[in-house]
Amino acid sequence: MRISFLVSLMALPLSAVAADCTPTPGRTIGTHYDLSKATHQPGDLGKGLVMQGRVLSAAGCSPLADVRLVHWQAGEQGQYLDRLYAWRMTDEKGAYRFETEWPALRPPHIHFLVEAPGHRPLATQWIAGSRVEEARFDLVLQPVLE
Repeated sequence: MRISFLVSLMALPLSAVAADCTPTPGRTIGTHYDLSKATHQPGDLGKGLVMQGRVLSAAGCSPLADVRLVHWQAGEQGQYLDRLYAWRMTDEKGAYRFETEWPALRPPHIHFLVEAPGHRPLATQWIAGSRVEEARFDLVLQPVLE
């Protein structure tokens, strides 16, 4: 029930969804992860899907600014391509945005790796419920307990 609800929220604009500060579940980093390929911070990676969201702390639901967000995916032909490995920094509101081509593997998905000071690293995946042109994927990190 929760998964189908979250999938339906992913296509809504950023302003339409209140932040849920439950930590984002981790998912496998996958067999195609290669951090050395994510050496650039490109603009958009293609056309077809606008991916956007925020990186938040589960503590107080506060935005995490200047956090490096690494993402990679298979392209429209179903192959992991070097040009689809990238990274970007969140802005002062913890937001990120990029445009990319539709991930063709089944199920369609994009991998994310996020590390922020004072928080546990998160490797996860956005998984599409259906083909959309815009998707929202907030990433909520769990603080490290001292």
